[in-house]
Amino acid sequence: MNLSRLDGRTILVTGASGGIGYFIAEGLARRGARLIVAARSTTRAEAAIDLLPEPSRHRHLELDLSDRESIRTAGALIGGESTLDGLVMNAGVIAASPTFTTGAFGVESTVDVNVVAHMELLRLALPALDRAPSARVISTGSMLTKAIPFDLANWRAQTSYRPRVAYAMSKHAAEILGFELDRRLIASGSRIRSVVSHPGGAIDALTPDRPPLHQRSPAVRLLAPVIAPLFSRVVQGKESAAQSAVAAVAMTTPGVRPYIGPRHVATGTPHLAAPVPTSSDETIGAALWADIEGILGASVLPRS
Repeated sequence: MNLSRLDGRTILVTGASGGIGYFIAEGLARRGARLIVAARSTTRAEAAIDLLPEPSRHRHLELDLSDRESIRTAGALIGGESTLDGLVMNAGVIAASPTFTTGAFGVESTVDVNVVAHMELLRLALPALDRAPSARVISTGSMLTKAIPFDLANWRAQTSYRPRVAYAMSKHAAEILGFELDRRLIASGSRIRSVVSHPGGAIDALTPDRPPLHQRSPAVRLLAPVIAPLFSRVVQGKESAAQSAVAAVAMTTPGVRPYIGPRHVATGTPHLAAPVPTSSDETIGAALWADIEGILGASVLPRS
């Protein structure tokens, strides 16, 4: 997979003040990009920016994906930028609520943050993406889509709720909408491309220290070289997990329906992978797109 430099390009990464999101930002910054670190906490965002190569190139955008007004304010600011070359929709709820809760857009809270909030941000940021020569939107899926099937009738927990399933449905939906977005962008003649990636499996114990954002105990650092080879096909550090999204932004030729994930599903270098069939199904994509626009009460893309 050929990756390009990103000098002069501005990339917004949601959730870039910690976890995999920070390492996505770091990887993109190393390739020359200017980062917009979209995060709730100014303190954590500034700490993240200080760790990035050439901190003066980057800036913080206050964004709380669980707050509708925060999304609209941030989205309007970004949409008014001269250009935006990339939007990496990384942030999200990993540990779903033990019981059903409703989010800012009136649907199950995991789906609300992981999917609906990002689609609203995308809708508002679209003018700046459209002004860029060749912008890219990255949706974040999960290898869990291979373990838990998609259920169109219950993807928002309309009939039943289980936390692990709610998370899986949000990741399925992110993948499905990412592919549907690409189909619609191509059909409209847009220069924007949509790429779907997934990080595989990641744990803090194998993640390199980036104090003050992340620092392992001496015991964990000592054990990490022992753990790594034992679980090399099962789990990796968050720096490694971030590389699929970095590749999704920097790959020179996205091709048709690009899906980027670790070579060994959970671990390994990024490569062009195969999503589960439902993720790229056009009928499901159209149905889910209509559902999202109904929730938002607005078109995500301009009507032709």
